[in-house]
Amino acid sequence: MNYVRTFEQCNVNDVNLVGGKGANLGEMTRAKLPVPPGFSLTADAYRAFIRAADAQSTIARALAGLSIDDTLRVEKQTQIIRDFLIAQEMPRDIAAQALASYRALAKELGGRASAIIPVAVRSSATAEDLPTASFAGQQDTYLNIRGDAELLAHVKQCWASLWTARAVTYRVKQKFDHDLVALAVVVQAMIDSEVAGILFTANPVNGNRDQVVINASWGLGEAIVSGMVNPDTVTLDKRDGKILSRAIGAKEREIKYAPNGGTVELEIESARRNLPALNDAQLFELARVSERIEAHYKMPMDIEWAFANGKFFILQARPITTLSGQPQELPLQNRGEYNRTMFIEIFPDPLSPIFLSVIAPLFHSMLDFTFQTLGFKSARAIPAIGVFHHQPYFHREYIAGALKPLSAPVRERLVAQIVNPFGHQARGMHGEFSRAYLGLVIRLIRFMTAFPKKLPGLIAEYRARINAVNALELQGLRDAEIVAQVRALTLRDASRLLNYDFLMIALIGITYQMLGTLLEKYFPADNEEVRAKLISGVTGNVTMETNKR
Repeated sequence: MNYVRTFEQCNVNDVNLVGGKGANLGEMTRAKLPVPPGFSLTADAYRAFIRAADAQSTIARALAGLSIDDTLRVEKQTQIIRDFLIAQEMPRDIAAQALASYRALAKELGGRASAIIPVAVRSSATAEDLPTASFAGQQDTYLNIRGDAELLAHVKQCWASLWTARAVTYRVKQKFDHDLVALAVVVQAMIDSEVAGILFTANPVNGNRDQVVINASWGLGEAIVSGMVNPDTVTLDKRDGKILSRAIGAKEREIKYAPNGGTVELEIESARRNLPALNDAQLFELARVSERIEAHYKMPMDIEWAFANGKFFILQARPITTLSGQPQELPLQNRGEYNRTMFIEIFPDPLSPIFLSVIAPLFHSMLDFTFQTLGFKSARAIPAIGVFHHQPYFHREYIAGALKPLSAPVRERLVAQIVNPFGHQARGMHGEFSRAYLGLVIRLIRFMTAFPKKLPGLIAEYRARINAVNALELQGLRDAEIVAQVRALTLRDASRLLNYDFLMIALIGITYQMLGTLLEKYFPADNEEVRAKLISGVTGNVTMETNKR
């Protein structure tokens, strides 16, 4: 069996074979992006290793009767599994293929097949990014690995990392069968980077897709990924490459190659700490490379990069899945007509950064869902919500664009009512009923009839997700993993329920508006007072009953 795939032989559809990292590196290599060459030992190699070592019986004995609440025993028993795996000899055919690929990689880099080249050895889980679980970051990565023996030893270290106390506990809590998880291993030519970092092809703070945000620091990128340094942060305009902001971080330490393999942390001399890690021309060049990656994937991307010998290299890229519809800081030249009236009571204080990055995207999702359910197209070319001085504003043209099928008089009055819900009843609409308006009424009736049957299932689904999150051991997660869980809970899971919640609020406003329109024909002078009296007797509404008391 072939246990090795070069990057050129893989694409994004090969996650089950080479894991998430291997599949993505293969996809970018095939797209002719500047990815350091390498290969992956497939998940089949891991399974063959487990079979050859008869490891299943050892694993079963170690885990028999194990309670994850007994953390000391979990650590002890999983250490037994790891020690056993590391002590086993790698099957000869797997080792031979791995070493042959290592030598081929040395030749590809311009050396002799017998040359000892530095490589990164990274775990690549085949169970990453499942709908209800995140296995990312639970296995190991090793840098600057040199020579045949070290390569094979660290491949086994990666395989063994599937059986850490943390990984086993997580799978038990998620009710995920240990036998269903396998591990591929990525072996990639190391870049002894002068500068490295992370790039976002959309601004992760305000969601602006016309901006590129670059984090950069001296040495290997692990210094940024691990949170060891405060890097430079530079924001550029995608359209013309103009630098919009630059904050020079206090880059006090860096990670570099150790002479005999592995890495070492070094203190950066004071004169270099506050220098920009990349100059303007390099920033522009890196931004252009990132545009190629985003164009290939057709979505905003989170990119790990390195710079060495005058060239940029892409070490990894993954989609940013939490940006859809995030509010944008308003460009001064393109504010349009924004209104804050509907937000004053809800958000009297400035929005926090965590609100902007985690909660605010829900608003666009809710608005889009509401308009689409009612048969209108959302005006996605226009941001519905803008943020200025950390205060949210509503864009009038977004609403007007979505309601375009309605006649102009009806549309303008509804826009005024939505943008300023505390204003007076929109008057003079009773003669403006169009076919689109009639269609809206029909869709309202259909939705109100069908939704009560759907609601219990939505609530049960969300409760199941909450229970899964409650089972997480947050103390064992890194900050980035905790943020990923929160975003998944809010943007993916809560948004489904909140979409309907927002739609119901919108329907209340629309039907209230319709009632006023009908009453205007018969009570032109005091229809607002009549409408208020009519609904004040409605039972089952806590808000109304409280106000009445």
